[in-house]
Amino acid sequence: MTRTFNIRTTEDAVACIAALATEVIADGNHPGHDLETVFDRITSGDVLCLIRQYYDRRVGNGESPRQAVIGVGQSLIAHYCQSAGIPPTN
Repeated sequence: MTRTFNIRTTEDAVACIAALATEVIADGNHPGHDLETVFDRITSGDVLCLIRQYYDRRVGNGESPRQAVIGVGQSLIAHYCQSAGIPPTN
């Protein structure tokens, strides 16, 4: 499946990263990490501020918005899973 997202602003990127990361984590079907629970955790004010900060930093360092969205999203998913004790997959 292919999706297209229009990232015009940092806020567009933050929303996209939060939504995609939530979906990827919840799709793992790990107990206690359903879509609603993951969404509530990822959309907390502190997490959204960190997403915004890291996205802006990456773009400021020369990454394209696409690269920054992917990089921040991957980092967010990895951190969430590590913090929650969800084992990595290949």
